[in-house]
Amino acid sequence: MQLEVSEIKALEPIKFNFEQLKQEITTKVENYKHIVYSEDNIKEAKTDRANFNKLAKALNDEKIRVKNIVLEPYLPFEKQCNELIDLVKEASANADTQIKNYEQQIKDEKLKQIMNFFLENVGDYADLINFDDIYNERWLNVTYKMEQIEKDILHTLAKTKTDMAVIDSQFKEEDINKQVKMEYFNNIANPSVLTMAILKGNTIIENNKKLEMLKQKEESSQNITKNEEKITNSTENITQSLGNSPEDEELQTLDFRVHVTQRQKFALKEFLKSNNIKFEPVPKNN
Repeated sequence: MQLEVSEIKALEPIKFNFEQLKQEITTKVENYKHIVYSEDNIKEAKTDRANFNKLAKALNDEKIRVKNIVLEPYLPFEKQCNELIDLVKEASANADTQIKNYEQQIKDEKLKQIMNFFLENVGDYADLINFDDIYNERWLNVTYKMEQIEKDILHTLAKTKTDMAVIDSQFKEEDINKQVKMEYFNNIANPSVLTMAILKGNTIIENNKKLEMLKQKEESSQNITKNEEKITNSTENITQSLGNSPEDEELQTLDFRVHVTQRQKFALKEFLKSNNIKFEPVPKNN
C-alpha cells in the first residue's frame, strides 16, 4: 500500500509589476514621513489615509485571488488525502485499543500474582503491613521480572523482622513499644522508617519524664501547702487555748523540754514570738 502521485509540473513564478509599484510606493512613503498635518489640512490627511488603506486592500485582495487560482488543483488532493488519513487513524485507534487492553490484562495478571506472593509470605505482619504501602509501580513494567519483585518483597519482610527486634530491645515498656511499632508500620515505605520510629519512641520517653517531674513537683507543692496548713491550724488552736489577752492574766514560768525537728523548732520559735510569749534558755544548773 503506497501513495502514488503523478508528476507535478512546477509552476512558473507569478509575474507582476513589483518593481514599479515598489518604487512608486516607496517614494510616496518617504514624502509622507515628513508631512505634518495641521487643522487646516486635516481633511487632506483623512483622504490620504483612505487612499493608503484602499491600496493595501487592493493588494491583499489580488494576493488572495491569485493564491486561490494556484491552489485550485491542490485542494481536491488535500481533501482526498485527509479522507484517507481519517480511515487510517480509525484503523490505528482500533488496534491501539486492543493493544492497551491486552497490556492491561497482562498487568492485572501480574499484579494478582504479586499480591498472592505477598499474602503467602507476609506471615505475622498480615494485619500490620498494607500491600499498597510497599507496592512499587515499576513492578508492573515488562522489564521488571517477577523474580526481582519477589526478592524486593522478601527483603522488606526480612528488614521488618530485624527492625522489630531492634525496637523490642530498646523499648521494653509495652505502651511505648506499641506506639513505636505503630509509627513504624504507618511509614514502612520510608527508607528511614526505623530511625523515624526510634525518634518517636525517644520523644515519648522524654515527654513522659517531663510529665513525671511536673507531677512530682505538683505533689511536693501540695504536701508543703498541707504542712503549712497543719502548722497554721495548730498555732490557731494553741492561741485559742492560751487566750487572746495574755496581758490580763498572771504570768507563769514553765520549764519543759520538747523533741522537735529543725523545721519544727523554727516553727515553734515563730509561734512564741508571734504570740508575745517570752522564752529563754533553761539554766544548766536546773
